[in-house]
Amino acid sequence: MTKDKLIKLTLAVAVVAGLGFFGWQRWHYANTYVSTDNAELEGVIVPVRARLSGVVEQVAVHDNMAVAKGDLLFQIRDSEYLQQLDQRQAHWQALRVAAGQDGSPGQLDSQILGAMARRQAAEAALAQSHTTVQQARNDYQRATRLHGQGVMSTQDLESARARFEALNHAQEVARGNSRAAAQSTLANKAELKVQDYRIDAAKADLELARIRLEDTRQTAPLASVVSKKEVEPGQYVVAGQKLLSLIGSEPLWIVANFKETQVGRVRVGQKVQISVDAFPDQRFSGTVQSLAPATGARFSLLPQENATGNFTKVVQRLQVRIALDQLEPPYDQLLSPGMSAFVEVHAPKQSSAAL
Repeated sequence: MTKDKLIKLTLAVAVVAGLGFFGWQRWHYANTYVSTDNAELEGVIVPVRARLSGVVEQVAVHDNMAVAKGDLLFQIRDSEYLQQLDQRQAHWQALRVAAGQDGSPGQLDSQILGAMARRQAAEAALAQSHTTVQQARNDYQRATRLHGQGVMSTQDLESARARFEALNHAQEVARGNSRAAAQSTLANKAELKVQDYRIDAAKADLELARIRLEDTRQTAPLASVVSKKEVEPGQYVVAGQKLLSLIGSEPLWIVANFKETQVGRVRVGQKVQISVDAFPDQRFSGTVQSLAPATGARFSLLPQENATGNFTKVVQRLQVRIALDQLEPPYDQLLSPGMSAFVEVHAPKQSSAAL
């Protein structure tokens, strides 16, 4: 064998060996990992909207500014809300005074006491009337017997009967007054109960006014970075108007869209290797946290209808949420939602066969 043939043979063997090694490597990778570049970072994004309508007095933040939980974002003029609070405070206090809940006798208490006194007087008058009527009845019966015996004149008999009938009518009036006094007492007690409900409603209005006053100062609900600020001092805003967004500093996670032919090997808890396009030389790690219960096509505005007769099979994709492990500085501050990523899930084929 000549030297040239030996060199060619060696090169051929090397190429075949290289191709074989490359093929084996790709086969081993395909049987060990499931990967996709259809992935991006996600995070908590909170749109901050005005809770109240009013003129903005102060804006304490600017775009790309880091804020801690509880830091002031902006302040709405609170003078009218202070007046509303004072008004509801006075109304609540007036109702309590009327009901006697401030330690002094109240107007309604006085009315109830007066009604009870009138009822007692009416009952006493009714009892006295009953005694008087009973005496007049006895006198009339005695006069009737004496008149029958010829001892008493007809005039005296008529006088006794007239007195009995007059007192009997007076007793009916006293009985009616007693019933009216009793009903008046019940009505005043019911009014006192209604007053308790009015006080509860006024207290609720007072608490709402206090909440509205607190809402004039809008603070950050979480540690985050300000973005898309659209509010300035002096601007009139209405309740519900979007003024800025807050990008949560943590946590961050990955949303990867795997083909339906891949997710059969993906399981919760599997380890993931991640690279981000912004930092191609840095590797991050994570864990499969959950799989979406439906493909992305099910959430589209016009889902595909396969029963029309014009069916074309399209490989669907399923979202997989991947939790990032603890990020080391400075990447905990450099990574942002929306960045593109490439993920590799360690999912050997034999593990899926065992499930």
